Amino acid sequence: MKIKYFLAALLLSCVSLSAHAAGSPMNESFTNLIALSKNAIEIGKKGDTQGFIDSATVAWEALKEQNEKGSSIRLQGANSKLKAAIKAAKAGNLQAGIVEVEQGIADMQVDK
Repeated sequence: MKIKYFLAALLLSCVSLSAHAAGSPMNESFTNLIALSKNAIEIGKKGDTQGFIDSATVAWEALKEQNEKGSSIRLQGANSKLKAAIKAAKAGNLQAGIVEVEQGIADMQVDK
């Protein structure tokens, strides 16, 4: 009877270890996304609204593609910032768009 309890405890400990491993944080790299976003900022600071929109759209599409591979809370926050930046630039408010992209970069860089 005692061996049954021992085996049950061993089985439960193995299951709990695997559950912990599944919930551990992923090793995420946003280097490419940050570079694309910084490129959009540089173009925006030159006053090229259409270039900014195009660059921010490229960054947003790359972010969306990376998020499809593995969903991340940090990417979801940056996603909303890039969408807002594109929307602001299309509305004629380029500076607000630049600020949104900068905040999106900050969201990607913050260690949470």
